[in-house]
Amino acid sequence: MALAAQTTGSELYRPVLGSNARHPSGWPIRVIVSSQTEARHNRHLWAPTHLVSIRAPASRLLSMIELPPERHLELYFGDTTDPDAPDAARAEAIEATFGFIDTLPEDAHLLVHCLRGSGRSTALTLGILARYMAPEEAAATLHTLRPEAKPNRHVVGLCDAALGLKGRLAKQALRFPAKVWKG
Repeated sequence: MALAAQTTGSELYRPVLGSNARHPSGWPIRVIVSSQTEARHNRHLWAPTHLVSIRAPASRLLSMIELPPERHLELYFGDTTDPDAPDAARAEAIEATFGFIDTLPEDAHLLVHCLRGSGRSTALTLGILARYMAPEEAAATLHTLRPEAKPNRHVVGLCDAALGLKGRLAKQALRFPAKVWKG
């Protein structure tokens, strides 16, 4: 996000939707998706009001954004695509994320990040977007938020299942990474 150095935090959180009647508070999806390194380096500029941190068990967050616990969801799973791996994401993490998203106020600025790359954070963000728009729109929107996205296929599959999309979201994840998005 080279653009980040030239803009203010609130400009970075442009709403994805004009209005969002499907969210309990009408949150219009103001979100940044990143790696932990980017989040750590840009924490003061981005200044999120809410944070989702994804990291493998036994890893730690380094000098991250200080937020009260009710505004910071910490998820613990690895970047594996093997659903049988001991540190693989589980459905409970997706359910916890969707529950956390439902508590966001309308003016929330959400940062979703993960340790070591951005595969899990982009996958989870794709799932969040798919709660409010068709899978095809969610994928195109993720591409605008994070053009170099490589969503973790296992996490996307869990989101797909949780949303009852019968493989439609997982199919969209196969289109990443894409230099140019073709709708």
